[in-house]
Amino acid sequence: MKKTVLLLSVLISFVHAVAQEKATSFTPTVKEKKDVFTVVNEPEKKVVLFFSDKTSTTAQLFDESLQAKDAVTATYSNKDVDDLIGCSFNGLRYYLYWTTSSDQQIMAQCYDFETKQVKNTPIAMDYGKEKIINKITIQNTFYIITALKGTSLLNLYSFSEGKMNKKTIDCTDYRFVDSKTKRVTFWEMYNEFSGTVYYNGIKNILDETPASLVFSTYKKKAFIYENRIIFTFDTNEDFTQTLTVNLNDFTAVQKAFPQPHIPKGEYDEIDSNSFFVNNKLIQIKSDPSLLYITVKGMDGTELKKLSAYTGKEIEFKNSEIIQENGGIKSTRILDNTNQLIRKIYTLNPSVSSYFNDGKYNVVIGGVSYPQQNAIMYGGMIGGLSGALIGAAISHNYSMQNLTSYNDKKVVYINCLFDQNFNHIDGEGKKLAFDKLRWFAEENDKLINRSIFKFNNKLYLSGYNKTTQEYSFYQFED
Repeated sequence: MKKTVLLLSVLISFVHAVAQEKATSFTPTVKEKKDVFTVVNEPEKKVVLFFSDKTSTTAQLFDESLQAKDAVTATYSNKDVDDLIGCSFNGLRYYLYWTTSSDQQIMAQCYDFETKQVKNTPIAMDYGKEKIINKITIQNTFYIITALKGTSLLNLYSFSEGKMNKKTIDCTDYRFVDSKTKRVTFWEMYNEFSGTVYYNGIKNILDETPASLVFSTYKKKAFIYENRIIFTFDTNEDFTQTLTVNLNDFTAVQKAFPQPHIPKGEYDEIDSNSFFVNNKLIQIKSDPSLLYITVKGMDGTELKKLSAYTGKEIEFKNSEIIQENGGIKSTRILDNTNQLIRKIYTLNPSVSSYFNDGKYNVVIGGVSYPQQNAIMYGGMIGGLSGALIGAAISHNYSMQNLTSYNDKKVVYINCLFDQNFNHIDGEGKKLAFDKLRWFAEENDKLINRSIFKFNNKLYLSGYNKTTQEYSFYQFED
């Protein structure tokens, strides 16, 4: 009963704390349900929302105050383009990159707000025996990254201003290993298959919103730091393998970071994972009675080691032990450390971190596989199931991040550390993304949604059928 009253009071106070007024709104010409994604042009202090369906895309331009200024529309047929996979911009020219019915061609589509015209430029592609392993936008350049099958050769196709450039990185001399610690090529490490959903494919982690525990549960991830891509692989329980690609000179550095040793004893399996934040690597390893958290610099220096045991209170947590079942409104408080450690082990271990205002906000927990009886919020999902918006496009990242808990059971604690990873006592303040999650579930009738970071503020936008307005809601840490 005590836990129920505590949770109820927390929920009530949090709902009041995130009561949100809209920042601004406009009456759009595009009112029906659309796929929506956002391009933020910080240098020019502009935001463009693209509203897409199977036959057209309308680009709506907003100024620094999010006032609608201009719009450009392109029409096409299903034969012209398939999936939208990325974008870039130059001044008032915004470029979308689409796959086509031909594997040998990408369509670059330029929306020019100066001439009010849209120009399509085909770009020839020849992948040969390469396989696409990632698509990501970094510092206004869109990249398609491939691996040559059976080798450690990576190719980076960069797209900017409607043009493509190709660079090859040879990682043949680097030592990659699989889950059995057998030496393999990069291709074999990447392509190693498991029946679990979190094991296959690379999950991009972007800093526009704090990564959910669901995103960080993936064993193969890609992070951005300055002008580098940091790939992390946690397919081997004994260490994290990283490959850092420098996009200035297209060189690569490979490293391995050992995980803490836990004797298997009576347990057949021990699981581990990691998360890259602010040029540091946070690692997690667990069995049913023990949890280790280590923090390392990218030179391998161990900066901090934390541990939690069954039967003992966790000294470094700043919250109760929280369990969500399908959403932030379906939440309960667990009683003790034993439940947390056991559930992290029986689910999938995950750690996520967000560096803000000189502090590390760290979430430690476990994530279930998708559940068939998931709690789904219709308005929140709107726009993500359409055929046009490719699942890998980075500008859909925050919407996917928002809805990632919808079909999962997630158990976690929140922790707060200073820059040296010393624990900070007290309750951490609510992050903008936490407030946005609450607001989104309370206002699940909004459609055509988008989430973006602009001028150091976080925005949720959406269309209200009743008022026929498209509105922007602002959230701050």
